[in-house]
Parts: sequence; structure tokens; C-alpha cells
Amino acid sequence: MELVHCTQDEALFARRTLVYKVEGALDGLEAQSFLDSLLAAHETAGTAAMVLCCEDMPYLTSSGLRSIMIIGKTLRRDGAPLVVCGLKDLALEIYTSSGFAALFPSVATLDEARDLVEGAR
Repeated sequence: MELVHCTQDEALFARRTLVYKVEGALDGLEAQSFLDSLLAAHETAGTAAMVLCCEDMPYLTSSGLRSIMIIGKTLRRDGAPLVVCGLKDLALEIYTSSGFAALFPSVATLDEARDLVEGAR
């Protein structure tokens, strides 16, 4: 799994927003480094919203879900939303069937993520 900071996409948002692309599976081997990287970015950025673009993430495990839960709760505590976009196939099925879509919204595109983030002010 690789986590790519997409600064060019951040420019599309009026609200300060961190945008990361998740490439590869988010499993037990990668979950802790994923979490550590996102928590460090959030700590540096303060109350910025966060969007995870997951179109290149084929699946995630319970460890990956746990990492998303922790970063989402941390953002929420600090008044910032977490939005997941681009989930497909097995990754989307796992995310929605586990109830995570009710906690942290999942949308199809970055444009939809921007609409949610801008509406969450």
C-alpha cells in the first residue's frame, strides 16, 4: 500500500482539506503506517478536513477499518470531517457492510467529496 499526498487536488477545495490517494490493499501489514502517516498529517494541518481517494485500493481488512475509525474519530473530535471516495467492488462492499459508510461518508468521486466537505463547515 502506498499513500500519496495529492496537493494539486487540495487546491480544488475552499476549506482547508488534506487529500490522500490510497494505492494498494489496506491490510494488517500496512494499517499502522497508514494510520501513523495520516495522524501526523492531521497534527501538522490542524483542523483540516481529510479526503481519502480509494479507487486504487482493491480491498481492506479489519486492521484497515480500525485505522480509518481512529483517524475519523480524531478528525471529528477536532471538528473536521473525513470523507472516503472512489471505493469499488470488494473494498466498497467491506466498507458499507461493516457500517462505516454511516460513520464516515463514502462517495464515488472527488467532486462529490468536495461537495460534502464544503457543506460540513
